Amino acid sequence: MNSTSQITRGLFFMAIGIAFMSMMDAFIKHLSETISAPQTLFFRSFFALIPILVIVHLKGGLKAVKTQRPFLHLFRTLLAALAFVSFTIGLRDMSLANALAVCFSAPFFMVVYSKYLLGEQIGFHRIGAMFVGFLGVVIVLQPDEGIIGTGAPYMLFVAATYGLTQVLARKAAATETAASFSFWTTSGMVLLGIGFMPFYWMDINLQTLGVCFLMGLSGGIGHYFMVDAVRLAPTSVVSPVEYTALIWGVAFDWMFWQVMPEYATLAGSLVIMASGIYILWRERLHKEEEILPC
Repeated sequence: MNSTSQITRGLFFMAIGIAFMSMMDAFIKHLSETISAPQTLFFRSFFALIPILVIVHLKGGLKAVKTQRPFLHLFRTLLAALAFVSFTIGLRDMSLANALAVCFSAPFFMVVYSKYLLGEQIGFHRIGAMFVGFLGVVIVLQPDEGIIGTGAPYMLFVAATYGLTQVLARKAAATETAASFSFWTTSGMVLLGIGFMPFYWMDINLQTLGVCFLMGLSGGIGHYFMVDAVRLAPTSVVSPVEYTALIWGVAFDWMFWQVMPEYATLAGSLVIMASGIYILWRERLHKEEEILPC
């Protein structure tokens, strides 16, 4: 398969992955008023293990999840669980589109983490893009209009935490596989859900359990396609497709909660997306310069 075909498939797979992940987000918002966050964490992770175990089997079984960095996986699991619980709680007070727009600030946090954890240099261009991106977040939240809401700090925490998990994954990419990250993180979140769920138990019926199943399954399938997309094409090429989640968020807000996005949400989201794409472009350019012969 030539590189053009691989990139095309990578873009297509990323679009599919984001669609499934957006479905998962919609299910999480629906469940946020029905069951507790630890319950949501458990069911999302437990049912997501179904497609992940299939992937692990196809990748070679136990060899695919063998790890040399158990403490890193433990730390990423704790971060991922905190981010998920925060996302679930924050959604109670925000539209899906607003929540996703704020979460789009994750690449800006990643730039900072990359400097201190990976030793990457941060140039003037990326610093400028970070400030512009956070301006987009301010536009979305409209603090001067009192619209910031109690959910916004949770989403900012999600963005900061998610960005850290991604940089840690990059730091350990030489020894750890995508299957390893998926398996250990998801399995760890299942155990955390089991540990905390009894203290936050809320009654659950079969219909809610069915939604939990769809949530976990869509998350697991979405994660598979996103991982495969990055395998087929450069991250800087396929990552901008992640911003299509906003389209899905707006659509689900309208279909399920009869909420239409405000102009500030759309305007701020465009600023955030443009800044994030610019950062990705600069990162790609920087890497290309590093491999040029002297």
